Amino acid sequence: MKGGALASLALVVAGIASPAFATAQTVQAAETVRTASPAGGGDCKAEEDSTWDPRAVGAQAGPRGGDECEGKRGPTGPTGPRGPQGEPGEDGQDGATGATGATGATGATGATGATGATGATGATGAGACVDVDAVRDNNDREFKAALTPDGITYAGVREIQNTTVGPWIWYDLTTNEEGDYPTGACGVSIGHQANRLVIEVITVGGEIWETFCDVNPGTPDQLECDGVWNDAVPQPNPGDPPPLRTHAQPIRPMDPNHLPKALK
Repeated sequence: MKGGALASLALVVAGIASPAFATAQTVQAAETVRTASPAGGGDCKAEEDSTWDPRAVGAQAGPRGGDECEGKRGPTGPTGPRGPQGEPGEDGQDGATGATGATGATGATGATGATGATGATGATGAGACVDVDAVRDNNDREFKAALTPDGITYAGVREIQNTTVGPWIWYDLTTNEEGDYPTGACGVSIGHQANRLVIEVITVGGEIWETFCDVNPGTPDQLECDGVWNDAVPQPNPGDPPPLRTHAQPIRPMDPNHLPKALK
């Protein structure tokens, strides 16, 4: 036995063994000895290639698993299907208000609108043009002309019998639409002769206008006025010559001693 044991040891030292012994040795190496690198020998962790990833050791294990030295990582698999859409996030806060923009250029001037209708002429203010005139040439009647604040001219007549005074009867001299009553009448006067009245007004512009009325005697007297107005011809103008004056000597008082005998 000693000789056999020595013989076996000699074979191991010399690298010579039987086929059975070689097979047993190979199985033991596969179970306990780490796989050598292609270059031969050494620790595989120190000599693994650049594709080795220590974080993926479990995924890179060889067919038997559990080894620290595995084969190269296989190709990446196809991308999996897209997952379901997540819940919408909350609305973000409103941003700060932006700065006010520059003022735009002024637009072109629009077209002028149509001229409006002329307003009605306002009534003459109270006291501005108010006047009255009267004439009494007989002891039984009186005639009067009146210009009221509303610009209307009237002619009037009334009876006077001793102490009995009748009411005024007025005639509006502006009702005739074709009478051409002057605008701006501001003063009035009246005259009478032979049962005919003349009523005159002067306007704010200085024009003189006149109209006539006939007197119908009765109880009471009545007037017939057509209200037709005519401007005086000619109108007074600045610089008109004054009335002619006689150059006769003024009459001096006479001495009573020189009076004719018929006057003494």
